[in-house]
Amino acid sequence: MNRAEKTLPFRRISHEIPSRDAVFAVCFCYLFAIVPHFVNLPGWVIALVLVAIGWRCLQNVGRLGELPKWLLIPLVLVGGLGVFAEYWTIVGRDAGLALLTVMTSFKFLESRSHRDMLILVFLSYFLIATHFLFSQSIFTATLMLITLVVITATLITLNQRDDTVPLHERLRASARLVGLSIPLMLILFVLVPRVPGPLWGLTNEQRGGITGLSDHMSPGQISNLIRSNKVAFRVEFTDDVPPQSQLYWRGPVMPMYSGYRWSQAPRKALDVLRMRVLDSPVEYTVTLEPHGEHWLLALDVPTRLIDDSVMTQDFQLISKQKINDLVRYTMESRLAYRIGLDETPNYLDMTRQYPEQQNPRTIEFGRSLAAQYRQPDEIIQHVLQMFNRQEYVYTLEPPALRGDTVDQFLFETRRGFCEHYAGSFALIMRAAGLPARVVTGYQGGEFNRVGNYLIVRQSDAHAWTEVWIEDRGWIRVDPTAAVSPSRIEQGLDDALGSEEAGFRIQNRNPLFGNLLYSWDNLQHSWNDWVLNYDQRRQMQFLQNLEIGIDNWSDMVFALVILIVSITGLFWAIVWYRELPPRPAACEILFRRLMKKLARHGLTRRPSEDSRAFLARVAASGYAERRRLARIVDLYNRIKYGRDGPSDAALADLRRLVNTIR
Repeated sequence: MNRAEKTLPFRRISHEIPSRDAVFAVCFCYLFAIVPHFVNLPGWVIALVLVAIGWRCLQNVGRLGELPKWLLIPLVLVGGLGVFAEYWTIVGRDAGLALLTVMTSFKFLESRSHRDMLILVFLSYFLIATHFLFSQSIFTATLMLITLVVITATLITLNQRDDTVPLHERLRASARLVGLSIPLMLILFVLVPRVPGPLWGLTNEQRGGITGLSDHMSPGQISNLIRSNKVAFRVEFTDDVPPQSQLYWRGPVMPMYSGYRWSQAPRKALDVLRMRVLDSPVEYTVTLEPHGEHWLLALDVPTRLIDDSVMTQDFQLISKQKINDLVRYTMESRLAYRIGLDETPNYLDMTRQYPEQQNPRTIEFGRSLAAQYRQPDEIIQHVLQMFNRQEYVYTLEPPALRGDTVDQFLFETRRGFCEHYAGSFALIMRAAGLPARVVTGYQGGEFNRVGNYLIVRQSDAHAWTEVWIEDRGWIRVDPTAAVSPSRIEQGLDDALGSEEAGFRIQNRNPLFGNLLYSWDNLQHSWNDWVLNYDQRRQMQFLQNLEIGIDNWSDMVFALVILIVSITGLFWAIVWYRELPPRPAACEILFRRLMKKLARHGLTRRPSEDSRAFLARVAASGYAERRRLARIVDLYNRIKYGRDGPSDAALADLRRLVNTIR
């Protein structure tokens, strides 16, 4: 390709054929942008991406021919139908990403011109935004920043049409452009008025791959959740952190029992919370990770509502919207209380019900306790002592149960996790005539000493029981504490021993643990100041600056002023850098001399060196020609001498130039 073909005007860009290196650069650029999405795409879509890019690369080196255009239309239809068959829709986050990926792959197969390559680069830019629909972590933001540099370097490669420029030069130019845009990005982030709601509220669908509590509980469900070490939420306490044994984070309440599975029952929202408080309130702030459900986690039992939330008659906090984005809220709870004293008879009857045809041994055992003891406390203590003194084992790997699962657990295997003990205890209480229900949530947490907050993970998921006693209301009874007290007092690592380790950072190598604490604290700060930068946080931050920004009009005015100032500063820097360098002192003196001689008609010609100029001056009969010869000789020695200019030589030159009148 000759030089004229490389510098085609814009009107002919659709006819320009990109270079081989440019095609490879675009293929790598798109692959770099799409690979992090492979965990979110179906396998056949990933295969299509790899085949399309591989085909285009082989076509680029002449190993394969172009795909016939008539074949592309049926392939596009098949790809669209495939996405619809996979998701039963072509809109939404997951289906939209799959459709975009499929169509971009077909664009690679039909790409031929320089304009096609530009379109693929712009699609790669768009892919950056789609990553934040799935994750907004620091790692994702950092990876997307690197991806932005790679894509911009590819755009430079396409536009410069010069394959001889080294790769590192293109990457450096791209990094410079991205770096120059960062001040503007920060200004826009801080000052653009926030709409109410989360910053990343871009989708209302449940986020795929999120693990968390469920609205039902069956044997083995929580033990499977326990194996996840993902963060469920973080908590900052206003005062001291309560003891580990009091950290019960209330979640879904399950009063309905089918013989195998516990589940929630529809309950109305409370108008007034009636309770007897026995201690002072505990205030704290929760940063809740998205889990795709409606419930909000709070210490048992919460006494405050947040915006767009209600408390059910089961004393569970419920958000009116699904928690699809990071949520931060300040809460207040009481840890010692009497609650549910006015429970309705219909609800109490429901919490005594159980299928009589299932688990007959457990039902008979509960009825025998009712005949043996008169007081509910005596029945409760008998069962707790049985769990504590007999050979019951707290384990993540209990045997599989079938049929009468509670009977098998209580009288045969005697190995189970918290859901086994909570469910079987609740059934025994019901068989003994006591209203009982299962509560799921989280228990405990790990204190991050770097950031001074509590980390509650999915591995802290827990189930316990509530029993209703007249004049005392609903009281919490945790049978797991009888089987494995260390689970409640110290945490899961201490309870399981060598069976499953590594849930707590503090139990690892001290140096590695401190690094993990620091990283988690950094992620917590990112969540607080970036992902949770909503309208309230924005106004609070700007008012704390005390620069007079109190409303949206002030923000817009400050935004315009700063953008104009930053743009003007960039222009001033570019203008200053393009100024010619300041001439040397000897050059300034020599130019002054030339101006003096020009007044006498003695002008140095562009093609003349100093000797030819002096010869012409001498021939003209100029009176100061001898002194002029000394000046020129001194000027040449200063400018071209090995030792460079000295202060004395420059002073002599200045004196001689000043004597020329």
